[in-house]
Amino acid sequence: MQKRRLGQSSIELAPLAFGGNVFGWTADEKTSFALLDAFVAKGFNFIDTADVYSRWHPGNQGGESETI
Repeated sequence: MQKRRLGQSSIELAPLAFGGNVFGWTADEKTSFALLDAFVAKGFNFIDTADVYSRWHPGNQGGESETI
């Protein structure tokens, strides 16, 4: 897979990011790990886990995607 360098760093990222907004509230732990495993198995390595996902949903504080 062709990767792209992040700015002036030595970090190389796949051209597609996986949005982690489903982790911890719409996808359970088992499903979340299966999704991540499949994503990485295909050579991808760019995962967005912003801690604001799900904050707007009643009962959630945000950060649920990071706990998975």
